[in-house]
Amino acid sequence: MKRRRVLFLAILAIVVVVAIAVVLDPDRRAPGWLTGEPFYQGRAASAWQRDLRQPESPRSADAFNALVAGKRDAVPVCAWVLRTAPEPESRWRAADALARMGKDATAAAPELVAALADDDPLVRGVAVRAVGELAPDVPGGVQALVRMLPDVEAMRAIARFGPAGSDAVPALVAALKHDDPTVRWQAARALGKIGAPSVQGVPEMARLTISDPEALVREHAAEALGDVGPAAAEGIPALVKALHDPVARVRRDAVRALGQMGSAAMGVLADVRALEQDLDADVRAAATRAIRLIDPASSR
Repeated sequence: MKRRRVLFLAILAIVVVVAIAVVLDPDRRAPGWLTGEPFYQGRAASAWQRDLRQPESPRSADAFNALVAGKRDAVPVCAWVLRTAPEPESRWRAADALARMGKDATAAAPELVAALADDDPLVRGVAVRAVGELAPDVPGGVQALVRMLPDVEAMRAIARFGPAGSDAVPALVAALKHDDPTVRWQAARALGKIGAPSVQGVPEMARLTISDPEALVREHAAEALGDVGPAAAEGIPALVKALHDPVARVRRDAVRALGQMGSAAMGVLADVRALEQDLDADVRAAATRAIRLIDPASSR
């Protein structure tokens, strides 16, 4: 009996000590210092983590806004929370804060890349957006995003890497054949943003430009060929066929793409000129600009 009483008193003492510590040290300075946590505004990272874990509370909103406003000064705390917090609510809020900081959060790139493989889908989704915000200054980011394909948000993030996203080209070319039209047009768009390194995807993008049943896919495939530029000259015949597409947006992007080919499209200049008589004003304007790009002498 006496032993139980001693045990009870010991447990009670511990509870009292912890309660006093919480009251007297709500910013967790002592445990934060002892465990080597990063600090921001005099508060240990674990104090920020505690506040972030309830997204709907005013205290959590205040903490989130303070971290975003802190930018580079708050990055170590956000990275620590993203790396160590056991609850997904704190992790995705930390990732979201880093995403909103933009380039100021570059130092947290390793934690964000690791979060692309997080067990929680919301954490992964927010991390994808954050990596896109930091592109192209994210070592290993493209490779990690490729592992998430055919996720369309991962494709959008890859697109922000521009030419630095060239490692994703083979996977994106494969995605051009996906059953989902959204995946196909997002893959085409990403290849276009990568630019000349996407030349291996030109045959498939040319095929989509004239044969995909979805106008949005045809439109973005044509646009992507133009973004690849003269290196995509192999796609010129498909773009010429797309000048007769029943959807004006496809005709517009096809003629724009031919303009981006420059002198490589000189042989089809007559086809481009014909679109100056198109029924759609945007198509006519795009044709006029394309003519100047293909044959600068025509504007003199």
